[in-house]
Amino acid sequence: MNIKLENIGIIKNSNIQLDGLTVITGQNNSGKTTVGKVIYSLVDAVSNLSAKVENDRIKYIADVLNDIQNDFEIFRLSRRFSGENEPSIFSKGSAIDSLIYSFHMTPRGFSFPDEWDSIEVFSHSLRDELNEFNVDLIDENTSFFKYYSRFSVRRENVDGVKNRIKIQIDKAVSMLDKMFEALERDPDLIDYARESINQTLRVEFSDQIQPIAVDVEKSRIEVSDNDTIMFAFDINNNNLVNNGRPVFSDVTYKRAYFIDNPFVLDSMPYRKMYVSHDLDNSTILDTSRILPHEIKLNSVLKSRKATTVFEETVINHGLTEIKEKIDEVLSGEFEFNSDGEFYVKDGKKLHLTNLATGSKMFSILKLLVDKGEVDENTLLVLDEPEAHLHPSWQNKFAEIIVLLVKYLNTGVLLTSHSPNFVLAIDAYMRKYDIIDKTNFYQTNHFDNGLVEYVNVNDDLGLIYDDFMQYLSEVKALRDHYYYHLGEKHDD
Repeated sequence: MNIKLENIGIIKNSNIQLDGLTVITGQNNSGKTTVGKVIYSLVDAVSNLSAKVENDRIKYIADVLNDIQNDFEIFRLSRRFSGENEPSIFSKGSAIDSLIYSFHMTPRGFSFPDEWDSIEVFSHSLRDELNEFNVDLIDENTSFFKYYSRFSVRRENVDGVKNRIKIQIDKAVSMLDKMFEALERDPDLIDYARESINQTLRVEFSDQIQPIAVDVEKSRIEVSDNDTIMFAFDINNNNLVNNGRPVFSDVTYKRAYFIDNPFVLDSMPYRKMYVSHDLDNSTILDTSRILPHEIKLNSVLKSRKATTVFEETVINHGLTEIKEKIDEVLSGEFEFNSDGEFYVKDGKKLHLTNLATGSKMFSILKLLVDKGEVDENTLLVLDEPEAHLHPSWQNKFAEIIVLLVKYLNTGVLLTSHSPNFVLAIDAYMRKYDIIDKTNFYQTNHFDNGLVEYVNVNDDLGLIYDDFMQYLSEVKALRDHYYYHLGEKHDD
């Protein structure tokens, strides 16, 4: 899979191959993270798209029904205070009745009577009933009007109440008609997918997808595989350009995890939830579910996932070896329950926040592997994973990464500025013979502050020369003062 970036972040124009293991090296603030954020956003935005659409449709309908319910302040008083022997304004169990008395919005979602097949069927029935509703029924229900007149701040006669109810019903029908139109507007999910990608990119790039240092006419992202375009779209004013065409076809990876914080398993820090102020209103996308990658990763890591029959009965030599390598560093298991979040070893519990810093990156990898989240359908984006690791653990981590690529066909994109870690990747890719599935890139800087990524597979010495430059500078500095002070001491 090849990703082409043009004027994204500080990347001017680069092509990067993702065929297994991809390593990007470069100085701090050289845009190494940009590629990972882009590919993560694309995969995350369109993975399980059908399920996301269905959930967003339901959420969209529920929000509209909630607005209609809130407008029906007259109806909410009716049945409760109608006389027993007088006709009800509407029959018990009808869609209108269910909306007013049985439909409830909660922080976790909504609830309505089980007898309805779906909330969409319920909405159509509601519209039909509202169209057929006869406001003259109020004339037959004197208890309703008397009670309403007693407690209402308005002073209205029967005709005034009937007129206001008719206005509310007309408004509700109009809202439902617009809702049904929106639900049918995008059958091929072109607008929905575009806006899902757009909002995910905006969250990951904090609204600044395009370069800040220089003005550019447009930016573009393309992802292709075997000459087949998987993603292709232009970006203008930090938003995907809506040209009416599909933005993606098929996706090699079904899920992606962006890992840049080894402390993700600790208590989640406060994050302001992102809400777009310029959402493309041609979609039914629920932007409240577009969350930063760290929150999503935390949720997956702490979820309860039962072992599948396949995992119980099939012995995968490669997976076994990977787990054994992880256990050499971090044996034991994790426990997430109402009592707390613990790492358990030899029957002894250690709260996750007290887990050694160096162990935290291995913890993330261990949980993903144990939960079956790492396979040929997974892309792992690792942003400087070696940052908190001693060189000995860097070597072990590098070996595990190479084994994931070799045995599970997992896609891995990692960035690094550690000569030891890059050398370990270099060594293990040769030991386990995945040279043809590994690509190395080095950052090249332009005078205007933008960068490009250059493939250095044919000369990895360029990477080591870059690392050694800074080691040589400080070594020369140290040697100069070491010998200089030594001479003064002898005098």
